[in-house]
Order: sequence, then C-alpha cells, then structure tokens
Amino acid sequence: MPKVIVFENVKGLLSSKYVDGRNLAEVIIEDLSEVGDIGYNVVHKLLNASDYGVPQNRQRVFFVGIRKDLGGTFIFPEKQKNDNLTVRNIIDVPEGVPNQIDWPLSPQALEMINYIPEGGSWKDVPYEHLAPRFKRIRDDMKKYRSPNFYRRFSRDEISGTMTASAQPENCGIIHPTENRRYTIREAARIQSFPDDFLFIDDSPKNITAMYKVIGNAVPVTLAYHVGAAIMDQVFKRQNF
Repeated sequence: MPKVIVFENVKGLLSSKYVDGRNLAEVIIEDLSEVGDIGYNVVHKLLNASDYGVPQNRQRVFFVGIRKDLGGTFIFPEKQKNDNLTVRNIIDVPEGVPNQIDWPLSPQALEMINYIPEGGSWKDVPYEHLAPRFKRIRDDMKKYRSPNFYRRFSRDEISGTMTASAQPENCGIIHPTENRRYTIREAARIQSFPDDFLFIDDSPKNITAMYKVIGNAVPVTLAYHVGAAIMDQVFKRQNF
C-alpha cells in the first residue's frame, strides 16, 4: 500500500473493454479505490509528451492514485511551453557523446528511403520502387486505412512516437537528411534522456536492445513533471 501509485500505458487503453464489457479504465479506477483496507483516490488523463518539454508527440494515459488516508486528489501538472522541441534541436549531437551508433537499415528499406524527401513518407516513393507488400497496400489504401509508413519527419517538425521496435513502418525513426535510422543517442534525445545517460555496451549484438529500452521508456522529462507534481501535492504537504 504505497502512498502514491502511478500507472502509464498506451492511448488505446482508454477505449479497451474488460472481460465483462465494462470500460477498462473505469475498472482500474474502481479496483484501486477499494484495494486493501484503505484504497486510493485515482484520476487519469491522456498526456502528450510534447506538452511537457519532450521533443516528441507521444500520447500516453497516466493513472495517479493517492492513498485515501492521506486525503486529496491528484491534479495533473500544467502544460509547458513547446520551445526548441523540433527535430533540428536534437540531431546536432556533439562529438564525444556516447552511443552514437545506428542499426543499419535493410537493402529494401534503403531503396525506399532514397525517394522519401524530408517531411515525407512512403507515399512519396514511386510505385515501381515499392516492395510487393507495399504495392498491395498502395493498391487499396482505403482497405488499409491509408497508413503512413516510413515517415521522415522534417527538421522543423516535432518527432512522432519513438517505438521499441525502431522500425520505419511504425515510427519516424528515419533521419531527416541522411539515409539511416536515428542513432541510439538521437533516439534517446527524442525521449529526453540526458546525454550523460549511458546505455548498455554499444556493440552490434546489443543495438536492438538499446532501441527497445529507449522506445519502451516513459520520456524522462514527462516523468519528471508528473513526479514533481506528486512531490508538491502529496509528500511536501504531508511533510514526508
């Protein structure tokens, strides 16, 4: 029965159903309100990391519960200004900063991204240069809900969600001006990790594991703002 609990998950949780048909978010709140002998006052909110100083548009739902005997209900922190969050502000990594390696793209991916301009996507690739499975999707965009694979965000955009797979099909992992994935350090910066945070040994056998750790993380700066609000509203008020 910790004093405060914090859960984070993908946006889809908000529309998910429990086995009995109830809304899953409501079930979580109900269960936590009754857990143990005390229970928690729980609130939840969909947050976009870019509203809290993270150079990434990443929507995640947060649940924060305060143990009922402590009193009060958590108030989520106010949005921050979005200054200097575009891609150009994260890709200029100084020499000497560790983990500046990237996972080479496949020959098929390299063939496609040659035709994707800064700010573009797979939709810019000429049909004859698409792999067979992408041709099938291009042939029936309505059926596949017009997916936006191989997004290459421009230097003047905020990056999209960094995922654990680091695949160009499902996240904007392609560098805006170079035909490669973001390096480990560039991806880490998109998740607002400081440059002095070291990942595991950057040998080729470990590189996919590092992308996975980065993509699965709660963005550091977003976590800071949620944590600071908890400290101010609960622990400082209670003199813990």
